[in-house]
Amino acid sequence: MDLKIKLVGRLKEYWNDGSSVEVTEGATVLDVLKQLNIPDEEAGMVAINDESVPRKERGIVKVVPGDSMTILPMVHGG
Repeated sequence: MDLKIKLVGRLKEYWNDGSSVEVTEGATVLDVLKQLNIPDEEAGMVAINDESVPRKERGIVKVVPGDSMTILPMVHGG
């Protein structure tokens, strides 16, 4: 299944092989992060079709054909 991916900022360092990735049917948001080699703690916000997925639900929410995922980095500062 083809999933559209948009990485923001430094997350592009983890994966830059295009704007989509092939994932298995039934994959969760956390599965996709692992496939892209992005540590969960580095993904500050993840959205599926512009709807935010809470961190505690990343291992539950599944992606489906036609979805697009946007991943923003964790923001650090003081």
